[in-house]
Amino acid sequence: MFHFIGHLSVSPLVMWNFIGLGEKQLSLEIGDTVHIQETCDGKGGAFPASIVQLRKVIIEKRGDQEVVLSAEMPLVKEVTTTLREWGSIWKQLYVANKKNRVVQVQGLMCDLMEWRSQLLSGTLPSDEFKELKQKVTSKIDYGNKYDP
Repeated sequence: MFHFIGHLSVSPLVMWNFIGLGEKQLSLEIGDTVHIQETCDGKGGAFPASIVQLRKVIIEKRGDQEVVLSAEMPLVKEVTTTLREWGSIWKQLYVANKKNRVVQVQGLMCDLMEWRSQLLSGTLPSDEFKELKQKVTSKIDYGNKYDP
């Protein structure tokens, strides 16, 4: 559910990939936004509540549609985009049975997911933030050089 504050809003944002099992569960990827109509206690929901967090978003009206844009810092957006791209590459490598490359890409993605969580926490002192920013950009550059 969107809570409008002018063009700025708060929306549930998916923080981790989730593969839905069965007809009643949704498969979601990092960065997706969801519209929560109801919650349920225990099992049986469309996805676990633990994979979403409320985040600031910008909602733009484009014709009859509303487009949800992240209001996150650019580095977090870059990490999210990179994780989506590398996720597709990881799937291709897995299907092609390239085990060593699967493990390498998976390790790169795990590092980025951990660092993305730290960036989103908003609790890093400025010196740690600068250091983490350098590590993130170096890891993305390194990973992009070894694209299959």
